[in-house]
Amino acid sequence: MSKQVLIMAHEFPPSAGGGVQRIAKFARYLPSAGWTPFVVAGEVDAARPADDTLLEGLSEVEVMRVPAVDVRGAVARALSHLKRRRRGPAEPRAAEATSAQERRVPLSTRIAAWVSVPDRASFWITPAVRAGVALGRRHEVAAVFASGPPHSVLVAGARVASALGVPFVADMRDAWRDNPSIHYPTALHRARAEDLERRVMRSAATVTCVSEPIAAEARQMGAREAIALPNGFDPEDLPAWAPAPGDLRLAFMGTMYRPLTDPAPLLEAMKLAVGLSVAAARVSLDVIGSELPWVLDEVDGLGLRDRVRFLGYRPHAEALDLLARADVGVVLISDATGSEAVYTGKIFEYLGMGIPVLLVGPPDGVAADLVREAQAGVVVRYSDVPACAAALVALEDRKQRGEAPATPDAEVVARYDRRRQASVLAELLDRVTGAPDL
Repeated sequence: MSKQVLIMAHEFPPSAGGGVQRIAKFARYLPSAGWTPFVVAGEVDAARPADDTLLEGLSEVEVMRVPAVDVRGAVARALSHLKRRRRGPAEPRAAEATSAQERRVPLSTRIAAWVSVPDRASFWITPAVRAGVALGRRHEVAAVFASGPPHSVLVAGARVASALGVPFVADMRDAWRDNPSIHYPTALHRARAEDLERRVMRSAATVTCVSEPIAAEARQMGAREAIALPNGFDPEDLPAWAPAPGDLRLAFMGTMYRPLTDPAPLLEAMKLAVGLSVAAARVSLDVIGSELPWVLDEVDGLGLRDRVRFLGYRPHAEALDLLARADVGVVLISDATGSEAVYTGKIFEYLGMGIPVLLVGPPDGVAADLVREAQAGVVVRYSDVPACAAALVALEDRKQRGEAPATPDAEVVARYDRRRQASVLAELLDRVTGAPDL
């Protein structure tokens, strides 16, 4: 026999959002630990990346899709319709925006921030609760596990668990109160969001968090128990690290966004390193992700267009294959308040693959602690461009001498195997439900 758990997440494969891997791997590996998952998730958004390969191992998982009402998208469509009506069918469109204008926060985003608390998925809560209660009753689930962001999913999960009369486990992939990427339009909006967070934390039997600083926030906001359950890697997904010969190649996998992963210090270091070493002029960076106008502006402004390649969004397996050919995997974490609690998911796949890490981020953060503990690479402060330039020169020198930049500690790396983490989650579910091991 197996026990049943309801999992709630805004995105689930084939969606390829940043938090999908964590939830997909829990759903894949929980059955081997005695828990059968049933999933409530948002419908796949055609405007966002999708990756059918992420469905591997999930064919037996029942998923109920609820329309993912994105407030920003709804506002943007309404504004677009209004503009078309005002402009008229024969009137030409306005000239393209300048780069400075493009970098402004869109009007739709600003309006959405006023009408949606705690986040863009707030309108998803009500239909998700209805779906979760229906699915949970049909399968007599013993617990509800909800993962955010969007943190609206945690609000929905708490309400579903209350309606079903079962324990609730809240999963925080990012901070809520202390998230450096969340900006509220007024103090009242922030107060409302924090009130929701307190209610969610107090209702949870336990809270799982990707890092200890986030767990500390959860406890401060009323959680009776909060534990760190970091992200990880699935060994079955990872190709062998096999760097190409030649000059040093860096690779960044994912999406760059402000303020948290702005690549400016790394790009400036690439420029500065040329004055320190002739060989450093040949150090290149592959961005395995979308080509963004503001990043291109930074690259062009430093004259690095011939040394920075944008490879575009790639399916997960293909992205990992590209990463495996680089010498160093780059992690960018800015000095924004709260960034010391951020790991970023990619760092674990770097570790699992064995590719050395260059972390440009807070030296006292959880990501830096992990890199040092695993002996997995180099840590430089995000704002210290000269130190980053020196690190690039040293990495290039080691490449030319045929020396690996780092040799990760296999015992430390093994802690972050997704299968092991699913077993930890299963033990937590056993404990909060009082269910015996089967």
